[in-house]
Amino acid sequence: MTIRERGNIWPVISVAAGAFFVLAVMPLILHRQQSGQMATVDAQVTIGDSGNEPLTNATAPTYRWPDSEVPRTAERLRDLTAVAIAASSNIVEGAMRRTPLRDANDILNRIAQRQLIPAAWLTQQPGILQTGHSTIHIRYAPQNATLEVISVPNERKDGPAMLIRIPDAENTGVGPRYFESMQLDGIVYPSPFAPIAQIVASGWQPRLFKQSQLPDEQRAQLEQWVKNTMAK
Repeated sequence: MTIRERGNIWPVISVAAGAFFVLAVMPLILHRQQSGQMATVDAQVTIGDSGNEPLTNATAPTYRWPDSEVPRTAERLRDLTAVAIAASSNIVEGAMRRTPLRDANDILNRIAQRQLIPAAWLTQQPGILQTGHSTIHIRYAPQNATLEVISVPNERKDGPAMLIRIPDAENTGVGPRYFESMQLDGIVYPSPFAPIAQIVASGWQPRLFKQSQLPDEQRAQLEQWVKNTMAK
């Protein structure tokens, strides 16, 4: 590749980054904001015309959700989505730079070098991360650049298992989604890149990222653009 060709690739990378920002980063940011609002309540009280500045009751107790399945599941979904975003963006960039990533461990090494995940999550097992409430497994099929990221709960209290697939080729326009196991005990994990019907038959259910505001037509166009870019 000539110097001129290398220079011309940066606009393409910028467009790819923008596409991934719209498809994944914005929903994640909105999800984090809403989760943060759920976590605490810090009320401000203004009384009559006693002053121009609101009075804050500094001694009022701050409510926090109990350490239970719901907040742990929300935290695990944020972690899972963040790993999926970091992994998929590095896969696309590697393809554009003509340095394709070979396997799941190659992906983890790349995102770890760029400090896109906490160093404490890293393990000695290829393609596996360990968080406070889950074990995250990365599956990668380089022949068609398909990624699966699975969050396995460490214990029953951590909530259901979750799976994100990128690209979601069998998605028929329902919007950005992930999959969640319907039971907390005896979870059956699907084989890598199994058909969606097989995933559902194994006891999983699709869930929508409701924070996404991108119209289905535009989302489909962006996903097709990424697919065409990866195929070049």
